[in-house]
Amino acid sequence: MLNLAEELFVLALDEDEGWIVESALDTLRYGLAAALLADLALRNRILVEDGRLHVRNTEPVGDELLDAALKRLTDADRSRRVKYWLSALSFRKLPKQVAERLVACGVLQRDDRRYVMVTPCAESPEPDAPAKYWIKQGLRSDVLTTAKAERHSIVLLSLMQGCRLLNLVFTKDERRTAGKRVKDLVQGEDFGEAVAQTLADIEAATTQAASNK
Repeated sequence: MLNLAEELFVLALDEDEGWIVESALDTLRYGLAAALLADLALRNRILVEDGRLHVRNTEPVGDELLDAALKRLTDADRSRRVKYWLSALSFRKLPKQVAERLVACGVLQRDDRRYVMVTPCAESPEPDAPAKYWIKQGLRSDVLTTAKAERHSIVLLSLMQGCRLLNLVFTKDERRTAGKRVKDLVQGEDFGEAVAQTLADIEAATTQAASNK
């Protein structure tokens, strides 16, 4: 199973250009950093107390990207706010690191300087389908049907909404309904403060990034 950052990158990949869609260039690295923190929170590695992020379990997850982020959090000289870590982890090479991880696990392949989808994808539950197809289908089902959404999917949807990327999954006619449904799903799920604070801060960070564009 791909982690949240990897799924977010796949959805933001422009398959014609072989890199991130232009609309996400200013916000995606914040989204990827938020995805790493949210994943660590969902896996009970971090928590937020008194507005500050703390490591609760230093045991590696077994995922290269998440374990690297966890080590940075563990090695910090003091606890800091989620907003600080969103900035610290959203370095410019992060999207490339995520892309290379997806190449290593057979989801993408490099074509010169471009990244293209592998079909069929090694991680795909659907025959003859790239990763983007089954990720999008799953999110559309969670939002447009009465199926119960998993916590992982709800967080991914919230990250996409924070990064202004719901348009990559839903049509123009669906977008208004999808946005309301995502908010309802997030509000109806008890994530714990670490995830909730991360999602709130990514909304603020991406709004600021967009205003500075």
